[in-house]
Amino acid sequence: MSATNLPPVLLLHGWGGSFAHTWASNGWEETLRHAGRRVLRMDLPGHGSATGSHDPADYADLASIIEERLGEEPRIDGIGFSLGAKLSLELACRRPRRFRRLVVAGLGQNAFAPEPLGDAVATALEHGCDADTPPAVAGLIERVRPAGNDPLALAACLRRRPNPILTAERLASVLCPVLLVAGDRDALAQPVAPLAAALAEAEVASISGVDHLGLPAAAELEEAALRFLSSPGD
Repeated sequence: MSATNLPPVLLLHGWGGSFAHTWASNGWEETLRHAGRRVLRMDLPGHGSATGSHDPADYADLASIIEERLGEEPRIDGIGFSLGAKLSLELACRRPRRFRRLVVAGLGQNAFAPEPLGDAVATALEHGCDADTPPAVAGLIERVRPAGNDPLALAACLRRRPNPILTAERLASVLCPVLLVAGDRDALAQPVAPLAAALAEAEVASISGVDHLGLPAAAELEEAALRFLSSPGD
């Protein structure tokens, strides 16, 4: 199967990111198009340049919002990072035949857990950081600030009803081959083994010297993803 016959690639960034900041600025869109792949551009709900809701109730089912935006794309490949990776797996659980191949980046043990520091981060986004803000929270906000998102929309997304909720039982319905990639300094994702064990067909790759937020910019991730998605597969 030539590149022109392969399906489009959906790119889903993580919480606090955006398509432009996570993927386009790191060369992903250009690289995929140079390889002959059509790219499906999407910002997660509450992210990006579009106006996002400040009501947590509007983020009660993130995957359904993404499904509606995808429309009737019958068959796709996917690359997801962090929350985007979690949502990619949720979509694959709901419609097992939609994904041909899926790259899951920055996700391992955190697939089964809520976002860490959620309430503290949301509070700092709503009211600003001060002397009492934990350094880990202030540091996270500083690292996601360049994505240019609306802080109140990000906070509302964090305060949503927990979703998606992945379990080993639900992940057993994922039929496509999955490549799991995490940096060896990613304290959120490591270990990756619990997630790999829940998937029927999973490959695991570790990138040396890379932490969680640094993963999308890692050339090794891009190379591994392109190689994996270039397989003709099913």
